[in-house]
Amino acid sequence: MDTPPSRTLLWVKILIVAGMFLAGALLYPRLPDMITTHWGVSGQPDGWMPKAYGTWLLPGLTLLMTILFPIFSRLDPKQENYPLFARTWEIIQIAMIAMMAYIFAVQLYASIHPEASALVGRFILLGVGALFVVIGNYMGKIRQNFFVGLRTPWSLSDPEVWSRSQRFGGWMFVLGGLAFMVEAAIWKYEIPVFIAVIIAVAVVPVVYSYVLYRQRKP
Repeated sequence: MDTPPSRTLLWVKILIVAGMFLAGALLYPRLPDMITTHWGVSGQPDGWMPKAYGTWLLPGLTLLMTILFPIFSRLDPKQENYPLFARTWEIIQIAMIAMMAYIFAVQLYASIHPEASALVGRFILLGVGALFVVIGNYMGKIRQNFFVGLRTPWSLSDPEVWSRSQRFGGWMFVLGGLAFMVEAAIWKYEIPVFIAVIIAVAVVPVVYSYVLYRQRKP
């Protein structure tokens, strides 16, 4: 059984979300009337929103995520498995919430310093890579559920297939995350690297799960 979550992890989530709202409030006077909400592949802004709404979009979504995570786990048909990976589940939540805070920080910085827009793609890829590495390191501890992990019909129908699929998927996430972080540093092959990593983390583990299931139950 995984280590039970501590109150410290709960407070970490609360502080991250509160810090996002606080940062938005403190920097609000410095933000332009229209803040950038999306950047294209080239790094140029291609989506805007009035700051009265855009400033609070990501903090609001992050707060909603924080509230919904425990609700979804209670609605999960396999909710009895969550205590078996409770601390792992908390760490994954924190990683995703921290990623939202990181994106928000990049958004605020690029909105105040438009000349930094060309670096947004690298910043985001670096953050996504770090998120992949963290999640990949913990995937092997995730037990069967319908909400988090590599959920395929074959892994959900066989605990052994589930366990081995999570470990394999975890390695793919770690390697993909490291590739993202390296590419963020060199920024030379971003499109091919992005496609290769998405295939590695989204397609290859699913195929592995199916093949493993067929080997166990021909």
